[in-house]
This record gives sequence, structure tokens and C-alpha cells, in this order.
Amino acid sequence: MTEAKKKTPPGVQRIWLVRHGQTLWTEQKRFCGHSDIPLSTTGRKEARWVAAQLQTKPLVAIYSSDLLRTRETAEIIRKKFVGGIHTVNNADAVERVLPEVVTSRELREINFGQWEGLTYEEIVKASPDHLDFFSRPADVAPPSGETLAKAVERALSTLLTIAEMPHRGDIVAVSHGGILAGILCSLLGMPLNNQWQLHINTGALSAVDVSFDVSGTVFTSLILFNKTRR
Repeated sequence: MTEAKKKTPPGVQRIWLVRHGQTLWTEQKRFCGHSDIPLSTTGRKEARWVAAQLQTKPLVAIYSSDLLRTRETAEIIRKKFVGGIHTVNNADAVERVLPEVVTSRELREINFGQWEGLTYEEIVKASPDHLDFFSRPADVAPPSGETLAKAVERALSTLLTIAEMPHRGDIVAVSHGGILAGILCSLLGMPLNNQWQLHINTGALSAVDVSFDVSGTVFTSLILFNKTRR
């Protein structure tokens, strides 16, 4: 999907949704969940690519899951943005500034419980009686883990609270593949059990425009989905 070129209308918050860069576990197709895995060399390259895409955007804040792979991605984005030069309304060039990355535990990936660190093939062998999660993730949790519905509830509530704050520009939210797919399902009115259809690559950039009416109803437009350096 290509990015819309129109400016964000007044009263609408643009949120750039970023999945963290690759880790050794994601390269091996292991379920990371709440395990704190750092970026790989490839993951840092992916994060620098995302940072370059966002360098010209009117960013005012970056929010991130508190896990290392997302924090590293967020910091790479921030360092690329800060110190650059831009102009506003043809005025004199000024140095760009951006507050420190704000982290939140609520933006973490789904808790995969006993499956963390395992591949799908290993999960099938270890938990043959718990595979309903893969067809009904909204209702079924991995052993000692959480359902997709519970995970999305915490993450989406946090993201919408952030979106309602008075920002004078775009914001970035760096999170995880499962959570971002679930958030997009909820915002776009898709069943959560269909989140597998919204595959989001590591180091991918998506964007939504979010607004609220007087009753608090959320309106969402999908601006960009799963843009990568590949």
C-alpha cells in the first residue's frame, strides 16, 4: 500500500505504527512474546531504514513497548530525527528536537507463556492439545499466556489514550507484530481472530489517522500498511 500524500486534517492524530527490527529469534521464527531479546544486526539495519522514512515527518513524540527490541528501534528513530534541520512556513531553519522515548509495558507483545522461545513446529509437539490458539487467538490463550483479546485491550486502550493527548504533530508507536495486527483489526472493525491475515514484517512501517467525536467514538483511516525496506 502506498502512502497518502495529503496533510493530516485538523483534529486528526496521525500515528506511525512501527514493528521492531529483526531479532535472532524472529529470524528463527521463534515466538518472542515478553522475552527480552535484542535486535540483530539485520534488525538494526531495518530500524535505520524506518528512521530514514520518518526523518522528514512532523514528529513530536515516540512511544514504545518497554522491551529491549522495541526500545532499541525507537532510539534509532529518535537519534536519526533529532539534530536534523527543518523550516516552518519558510522561516529560518531550526534544529529539530524530540522528547525522550516514552515506554509502556502495555504496548508489549502478546504473552505467549510456555511457548516463548519455541518455533511453531516445537509448539505442535509440546502442546498438541492447545493449538486452538492459532484459529481462535481472541478467545484461547497459550499455556500460562494471554489471549489476543486481553493483549489488544491493554495495548489499544493505551494507544488511544496517547492519541487523545494534545500533540502538535505526528506520533510514533513502536510495538510488536501480533499486537499491531490486533490493534489494526480493532480499529478497522475486523474480527480479532482474523489478525493472522494482517502479517506485519519486522522493521515495517504502517500509519493510521485517528479522530474522536464528542461521544468518544473512534474513527480510523488506514494510511499505510507494512511498508518495508525489502
